Amino acid sequence: MRRYFALVLAGTFLIALASPARAQDAKPILAPEGYDYAPAAKKVAAKFNGTPGVFLHLGDSITYANQNTAWARGGQGHTAAEKAFIAWSHGGKRNDNDGWYLASVDVPNGRSHTAASGVRADQYLAGGKGGLPPLADIVKKHKPQMALYMLGTNDISAGRPVAQYIADVEKAVDLLEAAGTVVILSTLPPYKGKAKEVDAYNAALRDLAKKKQLPLIDLNAEMKARAGEQMEQAYLSSDGVHLSNEKAGGPANAENLRSCGYLLRCYLAVHKGMEVKAKVFDK
Repeated sequence: MRRYFALVLAGTFLIALASPARAQDAKPILAPEGYDYAPAAKKVAAKFNGTPGVFLHLGDSITYANQNTAWARGGQGHTAAEKAFIAWSHGGKRNDNDGWYLASVDVPNGRSHTAASGVRADQYLAGGKGGLPPLADIVKKHKPQMALYMLGTNDISAGRPVAQYIADVEKAVDLLEAAGTVVILSTLPPYKGKAKEVDAYNAALRDLAKKKQLPLIDLNAEMKARAGEQMEQAYLSSDGVHLSNEKAGGPANAENLRSCGYLLRCYLAVHKGMEVKAKVFDK
């Protein structure tokens, strides 16, 4: 999976409050789990011993692309609550605590500090892809309070059986939780020509989230809810793998969230992070 060129964004946030239409129409599916993950997450969070607010984004080139975190890092139209969460999660600091930056910044060999082009779930655990450290070393260095995990597209490309793939995802979850990191799982977006495989992987991810009582961003379901049978055309780029990016910097209104895969994904990451913070970390 290849690296996209960075989207050029304005250097300052544009201050804009959400209109009533945006508040209603752009609202994400924030509670797709069907269970209350907070009790289990609080037990994990009780083990945390690091800097509050570190929110890592773990994944492949879909995560590594600058557009993936563009809206959080310098996009348009944040509400006061969104701005507060981005600040709490060290957005704009561009240091080892700023997970938005760590996912997007270029280091050699097609990767960032927390994501690598072409990496599979098993390779992410072991490290080495493009020089990416093993997951255990990433956790030890950055001590995330939260981590958003989305890997699997390259596993599908490699023809890995669902059972092998999901076993590696569970190993990653266990490693993160042992360090006191609350893990947010994400389902996979569409992959042109691989609908059956994506559905099977996503079913396994939903089952694992329920088994481990994890917060879940059901990205695939959110895309389908917004765009229906047109979600591939709306949310994928011309290569059929990476997300559409023309409006990745926002604003996050209903129209843009129906047509830009990277904007929608970042918007959901911000809002799920806000939800986890309120339900698990805030007293």
